[in-house]
Amino acid sequence: MLVERIAQGLLLPPTYVTSLAAGASHHYKTYTIPKRTSGTRIIHHPSKQLKAVQRWLATNVVSFFPVHATALAYQKSKSIADNARVHAASQFLLRLDLQEFFPSLKATDIRKLVRTSIALVPNTAGWENTDTELFVQLVCKDNRLTIGAPTSPPLSNALCHSMDLQLSALADRLELVYSRYADDLIFSAVLPNHLSGVQAEVSRVLSGLDFPSNLQLNFRKTLHASRKGRRKITGVVITCDGQLSVGRPLKRQLRTQIFRWNQLDPPARKRLAGWLAHVRSLEPDFINSLILKYGAERVVSAMKG
Repeated sequence: MLVERIAQGLLLPPTYVTSLAAGASHHYKTYTIPKRTSGTRIIHHPSKQLKAVQRWLATNVVSFFPVHATALAYQKSKSIADNARVHAASQFLLRLDLQEFFPSLKATDIRKLVRTSIALVPNTAGWENTDTELFVQLVCKDNRLTIGAPTSPPLSNALCHSMDLQLSALADRLELVYSRYADDLIFSAVLPNHLSGVQAEVSRVLSGLDFPSNLQLNFRKTLHASRKGRRKITGVVITCDGQLSVGRPLKRQLRTQIFRWNQLDPPARKRLAGWLAHVRSLEPDFINSLILKYGAERVVSAMKG
């Protein structure tokens, strides 16, 4: 059934879809990109043909799987600012990191997700095990999710629905605020000492999940912060008065690059435009200060890249 739907939706021969699925793990180009802090991240970019099928699956199948309201990444109407804003009124912060997030989400987890959620997807009456196996082949590389496939982000949210449900209930019980942005689990509290023991509780929840069954915390990236220090969530700084900011170091860097605008090469200009768009969404007054200092013509040119 699924192979016929894909073939009809993308005007492809069914035999081509079946062949593509059988060899899908070989239809990726692998490369690395630098992480925001240190080290590199491995990207597996699907071929043009496989990506087209994955996009179809993301729209026509994955988008109907349940996603918890606390999952704020990979949502069209949400951003890192929304994730930070959830915790802006809190005084104390705990950030936990899920280790090797996408590779930890495996084919066995996806099969269980499909079994529990496929009834929510329109036009899937008669879905069989062969359809599930085809779906798994098309969204996995070597039996796991990978960074680069367009199906991986929405699938990760759906796979973590039960986890988010349990962690949200834990937060409610302990009078905390909880949100998740991809592999970042954030808990915050108004009162001191409410976050003690949360890490152990999260580990307990992870170990008891039916799926995904391989998630673990990266304890080296656990972060505690308070209003007295620097509260930063997914790159967004929460100021002492509960406002959102990009932080002083980035502002200094942007001022320098605006000053040196005429000396920047095209890639640097493109990166600067991206950062300015990010800043504009959080702190539009900072963009106005740049205009006052360097002139509207230069800043507008920098924002266009």
